[in-house]
Amino acid sequence: DATVRLLYVVVSLLLQNAWRYLHYEYVATPRRGGRRLWWWPYKEFVNMVRRAAWTALAVRRAVPANRPPDDRFHR
Repeated sequence: DATVRLLYVVVSLLLQNAWRYLHYEYVATPRRGGRRLWWWPYKEFVNMVRRAAWTALAVRRAVPANRPPDDRFHR
């Protein structure tokens, strides 16, 4: 669907612009003649955003395994 594709493009452009802004403002070192941009890949930024979303939405990353009950339940 074209509208969904357009939505994905808009979201990706917003994420890339946020990454560029954060990279320039907080990661780059101010120096004479401009800022020195340090290596900070976009993929790492996307992983940071995903981890923050998982934490904010309380997404469970693993399903607990079926284990026998602890000794607390035996009398």
